[in-house]
Amino acid sequence: MTEPLSRPRLAIALAASLLLHLLLFGGLHGIEHSAEPDDGPVIHAALVAPPPPPPPPEPAPAPAARPVPKAPPRVRQPRPAPPVSEPSASTAPATPVSPAEPSATSEHAQADAGTGARDQAGEDHMPPPVDDAVAVKPQDVLPGEAKLEFDVYRGDALRIGETRYHWVHDGQRYRMDTVTETTGLAALLKPLRIDQRSEGEVTDDGLRPQRFSQTSSSGKPADETVLFDWAGSRVMLRSGAKTADEALTPGAQDMASLWLEVIWRAQYGGNFDFAVATGRRYSPRWFVPDEDSSSLDTGLGRLLVKRVAMRAPPGDNQIEVWLAPDLRWLPVRIRYTDRKGDVYDQRVRRIEYDQRTLTATASAPTGSTSPSGAAPAPDSDLPIFLR
Repeated sequence: MTEPLSRPRLAIALAASLLLHLLLFGGLHGIEHSAEPDDGPVIHAALVAPPPPPPPPEPAPAPAARPVPKAPPRVRQPRPAPPVSEPSASTAPATPVSPAEPSATSEHAQADAGTGARDQAGEDHMPPPVDDAVAVKPQDVLPGEAKLEFDVYRGDALRIGETRYHWVHDGQRYRMDTVTETTGLAALLKPLRIDQRSEGEVTDDGLRPQRFSQTSSSGKPADETVLFDWAGSRVMLRSGAKTADEALTPGAQDMASLWLEVIWRAQYGGNFDFAVATGRRYSPRWFVPDEDSSSLDTGLGRLLVKRVAMRAPPGDNQIEVWLAPDLRWLPVRIRYTDRKGDVYDQRVRRIEYDQRTLTATASAPTGSTSPSGAAPAPDSDLPIFLR
């Protein structure tokens, strides 16, 4: 049986219960049940998609190649065969390829070699490309000495005379002589010989004539003289008793030196111009080469040529010249058209240069007709190349 509680134990239990109620009541009363919520900042949370990754940085632009200033082209020489490169000791040997399975590289190399062989077969008739990396100077382009002889025709078939050109230069100075005279029936009706000489300097920028003279065996046309004063930028003209003084422009030439200037300047490509002085006039000339080369039947055979048209002011004489790149760009045909429309055609018959001599097999080009018509009358106008 459970032992009954004694009075002392019961008193202790009641006192403990009372103490617990007092503690509970006092703690609850100290709490502020009506206090407002805290006014501090409220933190809100939300799910947001992450930002896209930043784009990769753009690669730095490659540095622009430094422009190379254009220089005049070098003389068109026959293109040498490309050298065979030897492998260096530091180069790792290439992986051997089985003969039964040739590599694509070798197939392309064989195809390129075949193409190169076919191209090489035609290079004898085409000038090598111009190398703009090497500057061309007149001293290098012009043969040190050359002699050219031409038959002169009026129209297509009537041979009336001949013209001879002879020049020498040593890289610093030049002398150019031309002789034009009537021959055959024309010489019987009107004997005539005209000598021209030009002397001056050869510079990196071209010829600088100092003196030009022209004399005639018959006294008509009158003797002419041209003096170039490059320091004073003046040019003095004299024809018989008539004189004139003009402002000298850069690159100016006379009627003899212009051929040397055309030979080397035509190799630049594109148009060029300079003034030409005679004893009677000082006027500009514009030179327009054909874009493409062509072939020309001459007494020396069929030649690759570049035609250059010399344009003059309206009412003046027009000139065309055919240059042969395979013959150091020497002229092989020169055609004059005077103010009346009459044509005088110079056709090459002999060339001497670089210890080489070429002679025409016939005085007229293949396919030309026999001479016909009458010789020029004694009082006819002189062609421009005789003035």
